[in-house]
Amino acid sequence: MGLIEHAIITIRNEVFPSNTYILKNKNDNSCIIIDPGLDVSLIDKKITELDLKPVAIISTHGHFDHVGGVSFFKMKFKIPFYLHEADLKLSKSANFFLKVAHINIQIETPVPDYFFKEQLETLIIEDFNFAVYNFPGHSAGSCIIKYDNYLFSGDIIYKKGLGFNNFPGENKDQLKESILKIFKTFAGDSLILPGHGEAEYLEKINANNKDLANFLSLNNK
Repeated sequence: MGLIEHAIITIRNEVFPSNTYILKNKNDNSCIIIDPGLDVSLIDKKITELDLKPVAIISTHGHFDHVGGVSFFKMKFKIPFYLHEADLKLSKSANFFLKVAHINIQIETPVPDYFFKEQLETLIIEDFNFAVYNFPGHSAGSCIIKYDNYLFSGDIIYKKGLGFNNFPGENKDQLKESILKIFKTFAGDSLILPGHGEAEYLEKINANNKDLANFLSLNNK
């Protein structure tokens, strides 16, 4: 793995277990918030403790546990929010999905400032350089956000298990196709930083995630 110019801080949301990531600039206190979840106070506390200055928010997709804190941080720091356009409707349905999940919380529906529209895009925000890949299946607008050798994967691929819950908008065939493309597109030593659970190298996920292997095998029949 090459030299890493930025630090990654992982915050594990507790109201609904999901991962929020803060990507910090090595040279100053600017940072990117990725997938701000429902524990706004927990995320905000960490930003304050580290004296960070958020400059943008990126969500890998539009489900409530990945956009729940967007409106709060947009308003507090006056920063833009990035989302794939195919998940706009999904993000607007966040409160519906909260009810489906029996979580007694309502959020302010986030309003994206910029949309990803292509299968692959380059995104430059100050000193941060990303490649953004759309891999549909878990949702139509699900993306992998690539920084250096790190892949913020949302709910597309995990160390263990599958990112498929039979929610409206999910598509098993698309998810299978996307996962197969992921294994072909990225190096095995790419580190997956998922929306839930622990980080793991892509090659180890390919070798050890039995639920994923069974999913791909069953869909091949």
